[in-house]
Amino acid sequence: MRYPVATKPVAAGLCVLLLGIGGSTGLRADDASDKAGIQSLLTTYASAAVSGDTETWLSLWDPAGVQMPPGVPARGIDVVAANIADAWAKRPPRKSMYINPIDIEIAGDWAFARGDYDVTSVIGGAEKKMEGKFLTILKRQDDGSFKIYRDCFNGNGE
Repeated sequence: MRYPVATKPVAAGLCVLLLGIGGSTGLRADDASDKAGIQSLLTTYASAAVSGDTETWLSLWDPAGVQMPPGVPARGIDVVAANIADAWAKRPPRKSMYINPIDIEIAGDWAFARGDYDVTSVIGGAEKKMEGKFLTILKRQDDGSFKIYRDCFNGNGE
C-alpha cells in the first residue's frame, strides 16, 4: 500500500507538533520528584525483600499488579499475596539486595524503570550472589505516588 507524501509545509508543521507533544528532553518540575519517589520505592522493595517484611513489600504494588517471574506463569498480586509468607519462609535467607535503575521514565500517570539487580543469599552457610535485570511498569495512584503495576525480571545466566 502506498501512502501520500506530505508537502513540506505540512511535514514541517507535523514535526513541530510532534516535538511539542513528546519530543522534549527536559524534565518537568515534577519528573525529578517522581523519579526520586520511584527510586525510593525500589529501595524499599529491596529492603522489605531482604528483611522478609511481606506487608511493606505488598504495599508497593497496585491492586491490579502482575508479577512475571522467570520459569512460572505471570500471576496477579492477589495470588502472590496469598502465598508470599509461605514462599519467603521456604527460600534461602537473603543477606542483601540491590536494585539499580538504569532508566526511569515518566509518561503522565505511567512510568517504567529498567535496570539490574543483585541478591546475595546464604545457602548451606555460604553466600551465593545472583545478578539479573528487570523492567517494571508503575502506575500513578490517587495520592500522586507510583506503585508497581507490572514487574518482569530474570537472572543473568539462568
